[in-house]
Amino acid sequence: MSTDVKNLEAEREKRTRPYDPYAQVTIDEFLADLADRREKCPMSWSPDGEFWVASTYAEISSVMRRNNRGFVSFPNIPDGTLVFGQKRQIPIELDGPIHKEYRRLLDPLFAPGQINPREEQIRAVANGLIDDFIESGRCDIIPQFAFPLPGTVFLSIMDWPLEDAPQMNAWVHAFLHGVPGGTQEETDAARAEASEKSRAYIQKMVDERRANPGDDITSMIVNYEIDGAPISDEDLSDLFVMMMMAGLDTVQSVIAQSMNYFAKHQDQWAEMFSDPELLDPAIEELLRWTSPAVPTRSVADETAQVGDLELKQGERVHCPLAAANRDPEQFPDPDAVDFHRESKPHLTFGMGTHRCVGLHLARKELRIAFEELHRRIPSFELEPGCEPHEHLALTWGVEDVRIVFEPGERLGAA
Repeated sequence: MSTDVKNLEAEREKRTRPYDPYAQVTIDEFLADLADRREKCPMSWSPDGEFWVASTYAEISSVMRRNNRGFVSFPNIPDGTLVFGQKRQIPIELDGPIHKEYRRLLDPLFAPGQINPREEQIRAVANGLIDDFIESGRCDIIPQFAFPLPGTVFLSIMDWPLEDAPQMNAWVHAFLHGVPGGTQEETDAARAEASEKSRAYIQKMVDERRANPGDDITSMIVNYEIDGAPISDEDLSDLFVMMMMAGLDTVQSVIAQSMNYFAKHQDQWAEMFSDPELLDPAIEELLRWTSPAVPTRSVADETAQVGDLELKQGERVHCPLAAANRDPEQFPDPDAVDFHRESKPHLTFGMGTHRCVGLHLARKELRIAFEELHRRIPSFELEPGCEPHEHLALTWGVEDVRIVFEPGERLGAA
């Protein structure tokens, strides 16, 4: 039975259940809370931040599918704030014709035809990182591999200096995770500093490509025109900051969560490579199981139906994609990692007009990362005493995944 907008206030009171996107709990604990909501109150109301929390595949996919058709993406952050010093996250928080213009620019640059020829380049980056730790027989996965891999690939594709990867990674970490364990004031200060420095860096890149354009992606974007005019410096800065974050954090989160899982399930680490036909389905299953992103959408039409609620214009719906990807109605035994699962569309890259621009690059990076790690580290375990801890925030992930293995030889990759 549907509830119309006139009864929304009563429904808020009845469905109130606080939701903290930055809660200091494990991912499993948070997923358990979402599963409980799914069973008892699929559309709950969080008074902190004033948004609805969707928890089923049907509800979340219906919202994602209606971007630019009843819903808009701005603001994407759960509490509606802007935390990266930007006007809007471009193109994630753009809608309508201007969003279409940016997708017309970006989609061809990250299409399979552009990404596939970079396989050798990405593989060289992966092996270069592995070379740095293979002889030691130990690796701290996030800082030594999972984070620098997509960061270095991003810099390479953009034709920015590769030696700047550590600094870029630090900015992205501040944007997405603030100061873990710190106060809100410390997090705000860290993000402000990261915004100032990253934007100064990006402006330098923009100025260089305007003066000396090449055939790289940066030059193509910098010199692109929308409605007959170049993209402004401010909008270019917002776009490149967003590309930087999307390019680095999602892939590293999937790698880190997966390697933490495989350290405890070495039989599945071997199984994933037991049949060449199994690798792609395995990666899709890992994408489903990890699900780092947590978008939020706002009702743009006069009203919009979500589940059994009819929401009025301006109402906001938070959509943790992991909740959709763990819905047993869509994925039986959803908490299990099953490489032989019946193929169904997961929502890790979103859906509809705002589906992730970089999904082809992300899949390519993940495939190469797992292939090269398995080839050179066929078995491993967590370092004694290592206790990885998970985080929520604007993308979900895990920290402190230290593994040990039989030392190997360097390859001397470029």
